[in-house]
Amino acid sequence: MRTELAFKNTLMSLLLQIVLAVSGLLLPRFFISAYGSSVNGLVSSINQFITYLALVEAGIGSAGAVSLYEPLLHRDYSEVSAIVSAARSFYLRSGTVFAALVGLLIAFYPLAVKDEIQDPSFIRVMILVLSVNGIVDYFFLGKYRVLLQADQRGYVIAMIQIAGTVIMTAVCIGMISWGASAVAVKCVGAAVYFLRSAAVAVYVARKYPQVSFHAKPKLSAFSQRWAALLHQIAGMVVCHTDIVLLTLLVSQHALVEVSVYTVYNLVGAYLTEVLHSAATALYSSFGQVIVAGEKETLRKSFSSYEYILFAGIFMVYGCTMLLLLPFIRLYSADFADGALYLRKSVAVLFVFQGLLQTIRLPGLTLIIAAGHFKQTRLRAVLEAVINLTVSLALIGPLGINGVLIGTCVSYAYRSSVDIVYNARNFANGTLGNSVRRILRNGAVVCAAVWLLYNTVATMITSWLSWFIWAVISGVAICGALALINFIMEPAEFKNVVSRIQHVFGMTGKTDAK
Repeated sequence: MRTELAFKNTLMSLLLQIVLAVSGLLLPRFFISAYGSSVNGLVSSINQFITYLALVEAGIGSAGAVSLYEPLLHRDYSEVSAIVSAARSFYLRSGTVFAALVGLLIAFYPLAVKDEIQDPSFIRVMILVLSVNGIVDYFFLGKYRVLLQADQRGYVIAMIQIAGTVIMTAVCIGMISWGASAVAVKCVGAAVYFLRSAAVAVYVARKYPQVSFHAKPKLSAFSQRWAALLHQIAGMVVCHTDIVLLTLLVSQHALVEVSVYTVYNLVGAYLTEVLHSAATALYSSFGQVIVAGEKETLRKSFSSYEYILFAGIFMVYGCTMLLLLPFIRLYSADFADGALYLRKSVAVLFVFQGLLQTIRLPGLTLIIAAGHFKQTRLRAVLEAVINLTVSLALIGPLGINGVLIGTCVSYAYRSSVDIVYNARNFANGTLGNSVRRILRNGAVVCAAVWLLYNTVATMITSWLSWFIWAVISGVAICGALALINFIMEPAEFKNVVSRIQHVFGMTGKTDAK
């Protein structure tokens, strides 16, 4: 059962990320063409500040999910009710604080960008519209999401979000084409988010009639939320500082630079999210295995998971190294200032940033599934300190490249220590195997990129040729990785195939759980 639910969560998470990626690439292109790079940079900058305000969530979701694994495993719905009721209470408090902070942002943010956009009323209304998602999350959706994700039902949220994203994208493109204002376009996204939340609430009411969100709250179940918050703060600094630093510290055309960063990050962030979605979908599955004390199942499942995920990570970033700059060239061709977007160094740094971030995912999955927030908080803080220190030192002379180098250095540190921590605490004796898998996949991808780079760069002249070479590159790199990994670890390769066959009902024999 866990295998089927894990597969369903992973599949829907991947499909969601693909839909979000398509939407995230289409909408900004229409948005920049219609309203300009400065307005696009403004929206991206505001969203990053709102992301920082979301720290008032204070680790509720992560701590709540970990606390729910055991009562859900034993179907103790009175305990489940007490925990989700506590989640509801904490979310209401956080929502009140979030709304107050949005008010402060509305008051003071226009002063930071007054040299590039002189209409403070436009900026304030945009902040209000973009903050609606967060308000709905705290006051309405958050408590449902904690329950569904802990019970391996995250795929339900993903399915609803997929439908909402498709509708929102189509309506927004239509509105932009008809000449609607930027604020009106963003209002569509807020309205769709509210409807998605209502659909989740209806599903939870029907699926869990025995769960009450108004039971006596068990506040002690959230004892780890402050440690989880520390991880969130550190993660926020590392993942979302670049745009804030560019907004505040670049002296000329800051919002244009933010727009350039955002366009590259459209590709980089969505690729990272696709890979992260595979990990997120399995948190509850591994969490239940850990709670049940099934050490042998954990060891075998983790080995297969790491084996396939490492191959997938290196395939994705090998293809990205070949295809990112040609993509940006085609994507920005219709922009009035399109030449500003063509930066080879930025493309290379985005690829390395994504690779260094995602190689920690197998180990990080077990760390989060086990709820080891307190045990790993120091390394999270050090990662944030490294990122800020290097970025602040380099942003002056190097601009975007400076903040990207800072992020790469911090990711390299954190990924290394997470891999070691996992090998020592969960998957004992796997460190050497993990390192060999990283080096093996890295060598294959480096060879493939070296052989294909010049050909791909010169042959791509249109979207059709880009798509053709994307397929060719993907097949070539995937084939090379599959062959080498089969040769080096044939037993693990066969085990992965067996698990896939089991999920699709092609065989009844598997050790997967």
